[in-house]
Amino acid sequence: MSPKSLLKTLFSTASVFLALVVQLRAEVDRDRLEESDFAKTVEIVFNGSSSTVSSAADVSISYGSQSSQVIVTANEPGVRFTLSGSSSNGYLQVTSAYRCLVDLEGVELASGDGPALALLTEERSFLTLGEGSVNVLSDSATYTRDGNGTIDASGGLMVSGDGSLQVSSLAAHAIYAADDIRVFGGKIEVTAAAKDALHPKDLFRLDHGSLTLDASGDGIDAGDGIEIYGGSVQVVCPEDDSKGLATDGNFTMAGGTVVVSMEGAQSKAISADGDFSMTGGSAFLKLSGDVVLETVEGDASTYMDPSYSSALKCKGAVSVSDGSLLVTHTGLAGKGISADGEISVSGGGIDISLMGGASDSFTDEDGETDTATADAIKSDTNILITDGQIRIRLAGASSDGLSASEALTIEGGEFVLDLEGDASKGLKSKGTMTLAGGEFDFYLTGDVLLESVSTSYYDPSYCTAIKCDDSLTVSGGTFVVKHAGTAGKGVSVDGDIVMSGGSFDIYTTGGPSSTFTNESGSTDIAASDCFKADGNLTITGGTLLTEATGNAGDAISCVGDATLGVLGDDTYPIITANVSGSRVSVSNRNYSNPKGFKSEGDLVMNGGHFSSTTTSSGAEGMESKASLTIAGGIIEIEAADDGINASRSLTISGGQVYSYSSSNDGIDSNGTITISGGTVLASGSTSPEEGFDCDNNTFTITGGIVVGTGGSTSTPSSSTSTQRSVIYSGTGTKDVVLQVKSSSGDNLVYRIPRSYAGGGGGRGGSSGGSMTLLFSNPNLASSTKYTILTGVTATGGTEFHGLITGATVSGGTQVTTFTPSSMVTSVN
Repeated sequence: MSPKSLLKTLFSTASVFLALVVQLRAEVDRDRLEESDFAKTVEIVFNGSSSTVSSAADVSISYGSQSSQVIVTANEPGVRFTLSGSSSNGYLQVTSAYRCLVDLEGVELASGDGPALALLTEERSFLTLGEGSVNVLSDSATYTRDGNGTIDASGGLMVSGDGSLQVSSLAAHAIYAADDIRVFGGKIEVTAAAKDALHPKDLFRLDHGSLTLDASGDGIDAGDGIEIYGGSVQVVCPEDDSKGLATDGNFTMAGGTVVVSMEGAQSKAISADGDFSMTGGSAFLKLSGDVVLETVEGDASTYMDPSYSSALKCKGAVSVSDGSLLVTHTGLAGKGISADGEISVSGGGIDISLMGGASDSFTDEDGETDTATADAIKSDTNILITDGQIRIRLAGASSDGLSASEALTIEGGEFVLDLEGDASKGLKSKGTMTLAGGEFDFYLTGDVLLESVSTSYYDPSYCTAIKCDDSLTVSGGTFVVKHAGTAGKGVSVDGDIVMSGGSFDIYTTGGPSSTFTNESGSTDIAASDCFKADGNLTITGGTLLTEATGNAGDAISCVGDATLGVLGDDTYPIITANVSGSRVSVSNRNYSNPKGFKSEGDLVMNGGHFSSTTTSSGAEGMESKASLTIAGGIIEIEAADDGINASRSLTISGGQVYSYSSSNDGIDSNGTITISGGTVLASGSTSPEEGFDCDNNTFTITGGIVVGTGGSTSTPSSSTSTQRSVIYSGTGTKDVVLQVKSSSGDNLVYRIPRSYAGGGGGRGGSSGGSMTLLFSNPNLASSTKYTILTGVTATGGTEFHGLITGATVSGGTQVTTFTPSSMVTSVN
């Protein structure tokens, strides 16, 4: 290698080495004591009003009014000050351009005119607690020397060791630093502080050690941020408007234990003006302070602005990915987690109990009457939860569990919500809500709250498991809701609901409220709803089980249009809508009736499986106040009132439909009925109730298998029908199998669903027999003779609510024969 090449190689190697050294130096944690060398020692032993100083360093020493008041200037780097002994009027003040170390080896100092330990250094200072040592520092109520606390550091303060330190302040902060405070070890106890227990102007960081803090001001007030990676912090703040741990910057918790007890009104256990991040550790926050209604003099009027007592108040975003957060709050309108920014939870555990109620009513900034209420987890923007365990208990009225001002999205996690307060909400979003995963258990006992809007009417505020002011989208998750409160709501959405997956089991057992005057001036009641949309309702997948047992309670309802299922898929969604409560008289002849499924708009069923049972008068199984269309799916209804009811028209083109009414019509349309396909079985009660009832409107059959039993029936319209029908009047006995056959085979094998007794007559076609049977299918031929037999035996085959296919039929008694020469043939 030439000299020139060698020189070039050496220069390149040196450059790489130098860059590595620079990188390593940058990675050195200069806050750690072991990264500094303090080889020169100044030993100070305090003894009452005097002290003994032994120095092996270049220092300048002077004293205050007595020699226990030691003033030292360190003129060189690497100086260690070792303190021991005691003085009731002593202190140490160190001034240096260099970093220095103060080693407490069993010292007790009470300063009468300022800080007991003042570290006036341009760089960080180190404070060590000797192993097994007990150290006590205090100040007095009046300062004549400059200082901001019993321990006052003009730079950063790094604390380590295995001893203990007890600090108190009668005039200022207990421990103050103009830069960072970082704790690596030791046992630090602040027994009292006139201001804050710890007050770093920049960062507070806890790596190890324990802190027990009692302060009149804040426990820890850090300017730039708080970071906790280990150790423990216990804070007690009894005063109003105080903070346990507060920072103008970000709060990071990656380990350790935080225990905070706040007793004052409008206090905050943890307060961050920046973001809050929890990736480990445990926080136990206990609060008992109330909300404070502060008077604000506005430009046009005076109003009240609530200042809350919060476990965690964050002006930025909140993120929890691991660790545990436990909150207990007994104050009025207490807040658990309250963030101006987004809240995201991807792991860990959160347990929040809010036991206090709402504040007194007040006039807010908009001139409206309002109350301050409790929130467990609240964001002024969005909430996103992908994993973790969350448990919430709400005891006060109008409290909210998870509340988002914009959007609430849940993709996973485990949730338990206990709602005891009247008008409380479990999940609440003022914007949209998306539920894509998670396991939920809701236990609700809170009642509806009738809020007086003016002297003229009341507005009901409901206790609700899931409440959304905009639209709700459900694609996953399992939800179990058990509601025992008066007029309780399971899912209530002001906008649309779109459900494509997930599983709901919703049970409401509470009855209705007392009567009240509503906004329109009418007498009204508030009643329970399992699953309700004030907009449109679309369910194309998942499982929805609803059961309302309270009087006037509805299972499923929507104000707009309803769409159920997807054509060609009879498996999902699975929808069950059961009600067992009675109707309630509201005023005169106005009743509030329980409903299985009710749509104020059009109702379309394309697929899936729908079932409903009802037990009282006025309780339909499936109802549309407009048009009802069934294009596919499976419907199984056993109702006390109409099984299926449509106000405008009913159209069936596919699916399997069984609709049974114990005291009214099987299928009832106040307008037309059109059947072009599917299998439709309708069973009404005795005369004058009908299997099919369309009030003498057009009844068109152009296809499908149609069987209706009742005391009477509407007669299919010959002018519009293209498939022949037969109306048979005769005896009907429950579970007796009736057969209609021709020489070529069975046309109908049907198990009669109930016994019919009494005379015939009534609306539509019927005769004097006690049962009227309407049947129609594509195989009825005009030139074929058919025989009707009763009491036959059917073996094998399949059965759908009495309609038997593929069976071997034998025996029976011939009743009559007929030939369907007309589009509609009556047979007696």
